[in-house]
Amino acid sequence: MKRPTYILIAFGTILSVAATLVVLSGKLNELSNDGTANSSVAFRSIALYWTLSVGLLLMVANRKRYWKQYLLGAFSVVLCITCIELILRVLAPALALREFHFLRSSQQHHILLPDTQYHLGRFEGEDIVVQTNIDGLRTHHSRENFLSLDRRIVCLGDSFTFGAWVQDAEAYPQILESLLRERAGNNSVGVLNAGILSYSPLLEEQMLERVVKHYKPHVVTLMLDCTDIGDDYHYSLEYDPEQKEGPFNGPYVTKPKPHFGALWRFAEPLHPSIMAPFKLLDRLGSDYQPMDPFDYYKFKIQVAGQVETERFFIYRHPLDVTRQYFDATWDTINRIAEGCKAINTEFILYVAPRYHHWNTKECPENWEAFAYALDEPYQYELFRYFEAKAESASFKIVNMLPAFQSTQKYPLVFRTDPHWNPQGNRFVANLLLRSLESDPTAETTP
Repeated sequence: MKRPTYILIAFGTILSVAATLVVLSGKLNELSNDGTANSSVAFRSIALYWTLSVGLLLMVANRKRYWKQYLLGAFSVVLCITCIELILRVLAPALALREFHFLRSSQQHHILLPDTQYHLGRFEGEDIVVQTNIDGLRTHHSRENFLSLDRRIVCLGDSFTFGAWVQDAEAYPQILESLLRERAGNNSVGVLNAGILSYSPLLEEQMLERVVKHYKPHVVTLMLDCTDIGDDYHYSLEYDPEQKEGPFNGPYVTKPKPHFGALWRFAEPLHPSIMAPFKLLDRLGSDYQPMDPFDYYKFKIQVAGQVETERFFIYRHPLDVTRQYFDATWDTINRIAEGCKAINTEFILYVAPRYHHWNTKECPENWEAFAYALDEPYQYELFRYFEAKAESASFKIVNMLPAFQSTQKYPLVFRTDPHWNPQGNRFVANLLLRSLESDPTAETTP
């Protein structure tokens, strides 16, 4: 080897040692905007890139002598990777899809990639696939196709509307479309699923203004979940409508995570070490904003002298105490209704119960059981509040609790998760169908 090679290896080693000392000193945390860095990942990344750089330098230094071996080795590696990729795609097709994740958005807080097929995950033995359209919505409708329909309905909501842990066709907006088309005897009606996991009225207001209104809906429905009151409060802490770039901090849209196929996803344990230098560069950027998909589990609020750390805090306090938080969400819902009125669209609010409101035998292995008991003292205040509002509201409010309480259908949610299962989504779609058709028994028919 020539002297420059030794110099470069020595220089790389010095840089690696210096980087290691920075990590040991804790200074790496100060270089990141959120003040946290995983030191073990940093050490592994330093070792990985030192090894790769030394190997590359040695190969370059000996290229004239071993170029045939290098060429054969490169061909063998490419062939091996290709074979493994094909085998993985056959044995586990879902690995070829992009892993489900959000992008941080200064406009809507978090969104999904457009025209993307995601792997939401494997749930109860089934791989759940999510397909988005050009606006990042879980629907087969393009904007042009939807605008061509004679009757257009858009469903706003969170994970219950999105269809957590069910396939695209099993989410209630898609089922509702099938029911309406069957009722009409043609395909001139469409229902757009505009639900996004972890959304609440504050974010749904942005969805209406920035996306939904361009679909020119005749009816907009909003499915309200009990977590929406807490989520609205949580999102309001970083919400500033006066900001020029958007009401939420951070870039217009963050860069998506890299995706290179099934083998890349199979090697997921190696991702942190491989991506560490690139993530650090992103974090050094002035517009960096951490994107934690489970940020709402860091919930914290003081209510009646108690520090509450769950979004279900409204279950544990009387309405007289929590009314201000309900009122804040009500104000947002009214702005959504006014936004619908401005585009000549009917607005309907649906207030949805959780399984423990109608049958505590549902979801016996609920993973979320740590967050609330099945018999919280004020868990029905949500319905009490909106029943009172229905008397003077300028739009229709549908309390779905009586229909759930009177049904004999079981189960309507998953065994390990409180979201509606396929049967539950069909039940909800039928409730919306009767409500949209102005059936007076919509709230009570099982």
